[in-house]
Amino acid sequence: MLQIAVINESTVITADAVKSMVPAFSGQWNNELNAVWGVGQAQFVFVDPGTTPPGGSWWVVFLDDSDQANALAYHDLTDQGLPISKVFVKTILADNASVSVGATHEICEMAVDPWLNSAYQDLQGTFWAGEVCDPVEDPQYGYEIGGVLVTDFVTPNWFGHRNAVGDIDYRKRAQTAFEVLTGGYAQKWDPQQGWQQITGARAQQSKRAKAQVGSRRERRARKWKGWQPSKRFKNM
Repeated sequence: MLQIAVINESTVITADAVKSMVPAFSGQWNNELNAVWGVGQAQFVFVDPGTTPPGGSWWVVFLDDSDQANALAYHDLTDQGLPISKVFVKTILADNASVSVGATHEICEMAVDPWLNSAYQDLQGTFWAGEVCDPVEDPQYGYEIGGVLVTDFVTPNWFGHRNAVGDIDYRKRAQTAFEVLTGGYAQKWDPQQGWQQITGARAQQSKRAKAQVGSRRERRARKWKGWQPSKRFKNM
């Protein structure tokens, strides 16, 4: 079974606070997300400070400040080519956002698109980035697992595949394929215009609304080719 190491490197959230989220991470991945996206089962393990994460594990790391152009959180690959989600606690709190929603947002997207190269083509030939939480990312669309607020996420039907039938997102907030709710955003690639971002009205007030210089979204838009894997942490 896939193991996912949960690591707290932040100075503004306690180990106990992070540990209290772990059952919700596990519950959402193994139940709701797996039922919709077939991501398989995973075991989440909290790693105490100074302890080496299990070999071959994926990581969820809580840090203080963003290391990538004010991103609240993002998922990437380690120098060993394994998926990692980074959650920037100070940056999230400064944006009046939810730490647990930010964490589960990246965990869900890491589960569905672990290698960061998924996109889905609609019937008109436009490609949509495989980011399953972005269109419904605002905390108002989330739900609780054991008292922990977790993110909503879209289903495969959001991407408008042929003969799609059923819910557009898990919480049934979106009504049509490719709908971006007021607190969300999405990226699409048009053969004539390249990458474009669609941003909901409420999301325009967030730090995540604009693709900051150096961020994954901004680099995608300008066809950045210098991608580098995320480095290991010095105490690991």
